[in-house]
Amino acid sequence: MSFSPEIILGPPGTGKTTYLLNLVEDALDKGVDPQQMGFVAFTKKAAKEAVERAEARFCLSEKQLPYFRTLHSLAFRMLGMNRERVLSKSQIKEFGDILGLKLRGSVTPTEGTVSNSLPGDKALFISGLSRLRCVPLQEQWRENTEDLGWHELDRVHRGLKKFKESRGLFDYTDMLELYLEQGYVPELELLVVDEAQDLSKLQWKVVHKLAEKARRVVVAGDDDQAIFQWAGADLPYFVQLSGKVTVLDKSYRIPKNVFSTALSVIDRVAVRRPKHWTSRDSTGSVTYHTTTDTINMEDETWLVLGRNNYLIDKVEDQCRREGLIYERNDRRSVKDSSLAAIQNWEKLRNGETLDYLCVNKCLKFLKRGITILPETGSFTLPELQEHWGVTRTDIWHDAFEKMSLLERSYLMAALRRGEKPTKTPRIRLSTIHGAKGGEADNVILFTDMANRTYKDMQRHPDNERRVFYVGVTRAKSNLHIVMPRTKFMFAEL
Repeated sequence: MSFSPEIILGPPGTGKTTYLLNLVEDALDKGVDPQQMGFVAFTKKAAKEAVERAEARFCLSEKQLPYFRTLHSLAFRMLGMNRERVLSKSQIKEFGDILGLKLRGSVTPTEGTVSNSLPGDKALFISGLSRLRCVPLQEQWRENTEDLGWHELDRVHRGLKKFKESRGLFDYTDMLELYLEQGYVPELELLVVDEAQDLSKLQWKVVHKLAEKARRVVVAGDDDQAIFQWAGADLPYFVQLSGKVTVLDKSYRIPKNVFSTALSVIDRVAVRRPKHWTSRDSTGSVTYHTTTDTINMEDETWLVLGRNNYLIDKVEDQCRREGLIYERNDRRSVKDSSLAAIQNWEKLRNGETLDYLCVNKCLKFLKRGITILPETGSFTLPELQEHWGVTRTDIWHDAFEKMSLLERSYLMAALRRGEKPTKTPRIRLSTIHGAKGGEADNVILFTDMANRTYKDMQRHPDNERRVFYVGVTRAKSNLHIVMPRTKFMFAEL
């Protein structure tokens, strides 16, 4: 069967998800049953966003949208599997114990590399990659740059297969392979495939099967933002895909000056789908620096991006020195437990009565004071002093002697400058891979890179140009490019 879908090319900030949901709305307006529509996304985050936006916009429940899922989730559902048969991280660790290997059960993908992962996890990753790409294991091993012996890899690959078979378990790749063999094909009026540039060869096979009985198939993505080839994405297939092409030609995010910089990067990529699109009407700015010390992050939203994590460490230190609340790897700089303790302690000092759970959050930071309270009842500070051994009544930063000096000083600096720890942080620190899909008023982008990344760039310059392009196009107003004076930098703009 020929596969010639409608192709939607969505450059950064052009409203691709909104456009796709408009297609869903049009189908609903024509009387299409929502249970006859599929919206397949590459990541859980993207699938969740599609479901939530569809629920809010069309007043539908998740149960009414059974085919709004990731490919893995869709295969899982249509195979009628239960979660007990899905290989868990604890079972992977158990498998590691059998082989005498230390396994976490995953690699760290934030930098687009597995270099910092354990040898056993690297072996699992390469084994899975060969299956996603539909290439022999030895071929994948030869292509991989990791320092991993063939016999070690083969031992892990064969061992895991036997381990799963003996326990009747399946991993996520097994689900796709099993669906291709046994899964039924739903009759869909509309099938939308989002972020298609990130699909592997195996995932494309699943898409082909899902599309067999679909009356209309729409494939959406942007080859210029394809930064997951290291994880098996079959970009050449997406670039060469035939069908009617629609380019979303107006960015609602990127201002003119940032747009110009972005084009100067992506125009250097040798093989890409042609597309014409324009920026927002606002001008914006692009500024070059050698350090972040002169960049003022007092107001608006900020996204601080580096190709490698070590670059972000320096900015994190700067934020803590200056008392700026931030988020890194989806974790806030202020621990929820610390913040709750501060808030509850000040409530006690102001005469409020709190229950056991609230009071207990404070007590763990006190050097002198009862650590065990009855789990029923409520307490005031005078009662805690009189009956339970609490001796401190000072403001939190004097009373919380068990809190580290560094954490106390950081929180004090943040509160003095009027930062709101309870609000979503204005500043987000991330690798470029971890920030794909994000945006901010201001972006700080490092051009520096680790030695291993620099070597990869020499072999595959277009891959790194796409990564840098993704970083550039996160800026809604101002782009700050930091170019440290080292030899390991992205290709010149």
